[in-house]
Amino acid sequence: MFCPHKNSFLQLVCAVNPRVINKAVDQAMQVQHFDPHTEIPPAQRLESMQPSLYAPHVDITRARLGFGRIGIRLIVRDLHSSDPYIKLQALHTVLDQLQISENAMHLINLHIAHRLVDLMLVRNPIVREKVCLILTVLASYQQGRAQILTRPLIITNLVWLTMRGRKEIRYASAYTLKTLSQHLCCCEAMMAQEQIVDNLLKMIKNDHTGIVLLHLRTMSNLCDWDPVPALRANAFQVMLALFKNKDERIVAASMECMAQLCSHTIGKELADMNDITFVLRPFLLSTSIFIKISAAGLMQYTTLTTRSKWRAKEVCNDLTKVLVNLCHHTNSPILQLRCIQILINLCDCPDIRYHMKAHWEKKVKRITICSLELWDGTDEIKFYGLDTGIKGRLFFDKNPELVNLQTYIKRVYEAKKQLIAAINWTPYD
Repeated sequence: MFCPHKNSFLQLVCAVNPRVINKAVDQAMQVQHFDPHTEIPPAQRLESMQPSLYAPHVDITRARLGFGRIGIRLIVRDLHSSDPYIKLQALHTVLDQLQISENAMHLINLHIAHRLVDLMLVRNPIVREKVCLILTVLASYQQGRAQILTRPLIITNLVWLTMRGRKEIRYASAYTLKTLSQHLCCCEAMMAQEQIVDNLLKMIKNDHTGIVLLHLRTMSNLCDWDPVPALRANAFQVMLALFKNKDERIVAASMECMAQLCSHTIGKELADMNDITFVLRPFLLSTSIFIKISAAGLMQYTTLTTRSKWRAKEVCNDLTKVLVNLCHHTNSPILQLRCIQILINLCDCPDIRYHMKAHWEKKVKRITICSLELWDGTDEIKFYGLDTGIKGRLFFDKNPELVNLQTYIKRVYEAKKQLIAAINWTPYD
């Protein structure tokens, strides 16, 4: 019989059409309900199986084989079938089974990643997109990442697809690269590929908004591993040009990427040459909380040099007023911590320190920090009611990293004490 909940047949071979059996049972039991899984044409396809490029004459909600260990082996074998329809059915089924962790581990043990290498460059765009989606799921498992890294050709093909495929394929391959770049072991292997940084920068300039966002997150992760190749490829000027983009998400992501570049000595020199501190001043007053957080995170690095501190002295009144007000943004401890760190950096300049002592010391002491009960680790406290799970921020991703809230709040308290000590510091201490 066909099981609609598992989306599979309970046996490999059946002499009778399972839909007929299901309808007969429903008629005998006088069940008066509409089951989209037993009607033709089928409706309500599984959301995880929805492709953006639909295959002709293939019903993606029906599986030809059972999903036991024997069936999975047969499905893996069908990936290299000469019949294109059987190949497409096998790809759809493999992607569906990867959602089940037990079956995903069994597929990894069957070296599913190695079998997908030959399918990445097939002319059929549906196959290419589906292969990228499968690799994305595999990259979420440690064993899957290890298997992908044993074949560097996979990363080479993914970069090739991000440059020459259709927009659906470019998005899928860019998402796979972003998923891989979130892990340091994969960053090392990706940076070993020639021209990967140059190719990503080319696509950042000329691609669709959603794809550019994925490339920016990938670039930020790669720069976190090693910012030198990106600096040599003129990534700093590319990110600076993206500050003028109309999309707030791209502006925030480019600032996060530039923050990784400014962690290097050359990045700090480029920031001084372009007066990034002055460029970021209007963004601190933005209506978007994400742009404020990203701008403050970048300014943490641009205010470390002596030249930047003396340049900030020219707008000491306005800049310190904005930063102190943002420190009172109780709904976002992330923004509070970053603004406090900027003020600590600026207090190394004697004139700014005296100004803070004369005008803002009392207000700094009155900075309130939210409690653990009010904050769930996201960018801003904007959800009402209880929320399951404690999540942190990772470039607005759907699967953010976990954070220890108690440690984070303690860090904000310590930063506040450090700022008060910096304001009251004297050369004789």
